[in-house]
Amino acid sequence: MPISIIHIAKNSVKFSTINILAAVIAVPVGIYVATFVPPEEYGVFGFLGLWLTYATLIRPGVIVSGYREIPVLLGKSEDEKALRIQNIAITSDILYSVLPFFIILGASFFFEEPLMKYGLMLTALSYGMTQLVSYWNGVNFLRQNFNISAKGKFIGAIVAPVVTVATVYWLKVYALLIAPISVALLLGIYYLKWGPIHFRFTFNWKETTRLMKAGVILQAGTLVFWAFRLLDKTIIASSLPLTQLGLYTFAIGLVTMLLSIPADFTNVLQPIIYKELGKAHNVFEGFRDIKRVLVFLALGTAILIPLAQVGFYLIVNLVTTKYTASIPVFNVLSYNIYLSAIVPAASIILTSSVVNKQKISLLVYLIGLALSVVFCLLVVRWGYGILGIAWVMIFAQGLVTLVMYHLSRSYLCRSNMDYIKLQITILVPFLLTIPFFFIHGYLKDIISNVWAFTGISLAIQAVLWSLVIGLFYRNYLSLNDIKYIINGINTTIKGSFSGKSGGTPG
Repeated sequence: MPISIIHIAKNSVKFSTINILAAVIAVPVGIYVATFVPPEEYGVFGFLGLWLTYATLIRPGVIVSGYREIPVLLGKSEDEKALRIQNIAITSDILYSVLPFFIILGASFFFEEPLMKYGLMLTALSYGMTQLVSYWNGVNFLRQNFNISAKGKFIGAIVAPVVTVATVYWLKVYALLIAPISVALLLGIYYLKWGPIHFRFTFNWKETTRLMKAGVILQAGTLVFWAFRLLDKTIIASSLPLTQLGLYTFAIGLVTMLLSIPADFTNVLQPIIYKELGKAHNVFEGFRDIKRVLVFLALGTAILIPLAQVGFYLIVNLVTTKYTASIPVFNVLSYNIYLSAIVPAASIILTSSVVNKQKISLLVYLIGLALSVVFCLLVVRWGYGILGIAWVMIFAQGLVTLVMYHLSRSYLCRSNMDYIKLQITILVPFLLTIPFFFIHGYLKDIISNVWAFTGISLAIQAVLWSLVIGLFYRNYLSLNDIKYIINGINTTIKGSFSGKSGGTPG
């Protein structure tokens, strides 16, 4: 039975809605907190956040290696083996986590300044409690208990700002450090009651070593991915004025928020695909639905690009007028909505426990990172500034995306002709968005009225996508499908946190 696109969309929208809600809440909360916390203390909080980030990212990868195997085993109906791998992976990760916990805690004794000393102690506690909760959240997600996982995320999105706002007057910067501990405590109670995972402490050195061999590469891939994501801002911060960093950060902030929508979709897709892989007789059967999913992702993200460009133009001209210089930067970076959204599907294939080619995936990202560093530094030296860096990041991501699909082609398609047809099908929507970069630039120069600009652009988009879908993609997406997806998403938004499941898979 084919994977239901509507089922994936209805579950992923729960997480996207929470991400957007958290972003909306963060703005007024951040402003309120800034009235009580001086910049120096905020700086200490940022420093402590780095400790937490590095402790979370630098890991042996046992847990991520175990997590990729569990859905496949569930697909094979090997539930007992899946539970055993789950318990071994969590046990091994808990034992490793003791090390960074005591490193952070021990570091506190080397500081005499009270905020640093007690801040590191609270950071160690926050790290330990958050790690424990993450196992329950991760396993529920892997087992496709998406409602439980989404409600847990919702609790975190609400409780953290509430605790911060309620305590910042008395605790100052300590409120920011206590908030995640409060969230972890409440989530621990929540998961024990509503999302049990039947964990038992199980240590097996042979299995741990096996998981670690693949896990180290997978975790390295995560590190390189984040380095790739942070590279542009790092180079701007070290090479250009802070004003340029501000413009770039503002532009990429909205792109990152929009990217969370397809990212949540592919996050939900991964355990579903891996479970289907466990049921399949061969890799072609296991990955057959990815091709159909890719077409939906390509169309959806391509449609979103010019819409986002218009939306950003409106926001800047009507609200944040000081950031008009960031419009060209955003228009370039918006193409990452497509390029970054479709590459995880190839990563799902290459890093699966069946294909097991995470080393190649890591190498591709390392090469992309190295090229980005070189060309970002060159465009800065040549005077192209943040716009040049934006173009470098887009071309680098495009190169990584193309190579990743080239490497996964033999698991997606049975022949080169099928692969060429697939590439044309998913590339055409993206190619159709490129003229909007020039159309919007031209309209901006000749039309001063923002509403006229918006109306003309939206009219062009409506006609274009209606023709494209009607003529070339009606076998993939009909008007009834669109209505069904929209109705399903609306139902999910209304019922996702009310205890209802939001509907059954279509």
